[in-house]
Amino acid sequence: MPDAERTPGAPVDSEEFCRMCGFDDTFWEYGLPTSAICGCCGSQSGIGDLGAQPGSWDGVRGLHGFRGWWIGHGAQWWHPRSRPRDWDVLQQVMNIPAPWRTPPPPPVDRERRVLERAASGSLGTETVCRVCGLAGPSFWRDGVPTETVCPSCGSESGIDDLGRPGDWETMRAIRTRRGHWVGLGAPWTVPAARPAGWDVLEQLGAIPPAWR
Repeated sequence: MPDAERTPGAPVDSEEFCRMCGFDDTFWEYGLPTSAICGCCGSQSGIGDLGAQPGSWDGVRGLHGFRGWWIGHGAQWWHPRSRPRDWDVLQQVMNIPAPWRTPPPPPVDRERRVLERAASGSLGTETVCRVCGLAGPSFWRDGVPTETVCPSCGSESGIDDLGRPGDWETMRAIRTRRGHWVGLGAPWTVPAARPAGWDVLEQLGAIPPAWR
């Protein structure tokens, strides 16, 4: 994360959970960052969460974007030796106070998204959701979105998954949606389709590197 002048990111006195991943530590005290580096996701308070404001989509989408990037790359631990043997990433993420993870995104402007498709990248025919890694349906066929709604994360191809591989800015929307979904506990849009013994990290691991 780029360095920046450290200023209070939200009107809170003390925070003992990482805003990104929910790891337990003292990250903010008296409304100021402690500069603690999260032993789990590696985000530093006052740097990685600088400028975030709880309770609104615009205020927290940067947190979702980092979370989406981190978990899309396997949720690697900054200090691997600190990882508990029975670690559950979703259980940990739910430690994040709701104002940092639950504000909903604004309504989608479908007409605008359709117009943006021409500038979006594609890997040809894609049978893995770019957001959550669910394999099966054809989300893109011959470079054209099928407008399939993912039964896992609820993203619609050609609307919620636009971006260009290798371009950090255009990939931001995909990572932000992924981070928001995980921040809600990774609920399935079609609960009946969720396999027994489902593992969110195993599924996310199927995302092609270009979309992580």
